Amino acid sequence: MNSQNNQPQPAWLRAGSNAAGQLPDDRRRAALAAFLAESESLAPLLMLHSLMRLEFCAEDRWQIADRRQQLRIAPCFDELLQRWHLHLLDEGLLDSHDDDIWTLSPCAPAEHQLEQRIDDARHRLRQLMNWLDDATPLAEALFSRSQQMEDWLRAPSLAKDWRPDLNLHQLLHMPGIISDYFAGIAVSVLPLLLDESRSDVPSLLALGHTPPRLQDCLTRVAASVVPLDSERSLADQLPGDSLHDAVVLSDLLNQPSPDHLLAELRPWLAPGAVLMLLQNTAERPLHWVTPAAVQAHARVGQLEAHCEHRCQQMLSQAGFALLQSWPQADSPMAFAGQRLFVARYDPSSYR
Repeated sequence: MNSQNNQPQPAWLRAGSNAAGQLPDDRRRAALAAFLAESESLAPLLMLHSLMRLEFCAEDRWQIADRRQQLRIAPCFDELLQRWHLHLLDEGLLDSHDDDIWTLSPCAPAEHQLEQRIDDARHRLRQLMNWLDDATPLAEALFSRSQQMEDWLRAPSLAKDWRPDLNLHQLLHMPGIISDYFAGIAVSVLPLLLDESRSDVPSLLALGHTPPRLQDCLTRVAASVVPLDSERSLADQLPGDSLHDAVVLSDLLNQPSPDHLLAELRPWLAPGAVLMLLQNTAERPLHWVTPAAVQAHARVGQLEAHCEHRCQQMLSQAGFALLQSWPQADSPMAFAGQRLFVARYDPSSYR
């Protein structure tokens, strides 16, 4: 019972809460926590190493914009380079002075020492990947093509044309305990929410990476599941008179224009349609220093902050009333930095 209004909870809410309480195996959960902690220490090493290889630090003192122009790095990477510098400042590896002058910190390791520390950290990370069903794709996304990444900084057209196996927002959506945990909640909730719809044959839209277990659920509970390509206009992919009872999104904030995407979805959603959004809401410095991060900035220029409040605000402004999110802040799975939002489309509330 809901203690505030003494009304019984909806069946979907009870089912979701029960599923959210089904925690992954303690050993694999501890491995994920250790992986995330270790990645925090690897990220600044990779950032500094990339700056050194790009010859950013070849001068004793530099300004970011001037040095970027001298090295012929594309302007679309300004925000990424700023992130790297500020994070390295926090880590004590760079110093900042008046007039936006930057220098290497006396504590910064020499390049050969840096390479050894990176190799050691990568080895430790590989040992901590047993929270994944298959660690090879994530290892490839994190540790390969570093030279290619630096080429892309100088020629972003190369990054735009190359389509990696994993995008930036998918780095933690690999088959494993995170994917299974959130798919378990969604699988429990979605059929019950669709039972409340007025449609006898529910139709769903799916946008972004969908975990295999959730994909199987979608095909069981809906008469049709329409996969959407975020690179193309929805008008080019959907009949003008079609209405859908649910939309399943993954990582809205990493879409090129999330506000526009939500607004573009509205004409194809039936009133009261369900929206389920799996969103990475944690800022992971390791995400900023991968080939996928460079490609994302080449394509978009600047990414939305991975902020739960920002995500909720965008949903509200687009006419979606937030019903629930999992896991709760005090949940043992909250450290993973992922959230599953459940919202309902209300055309009358569109701002």
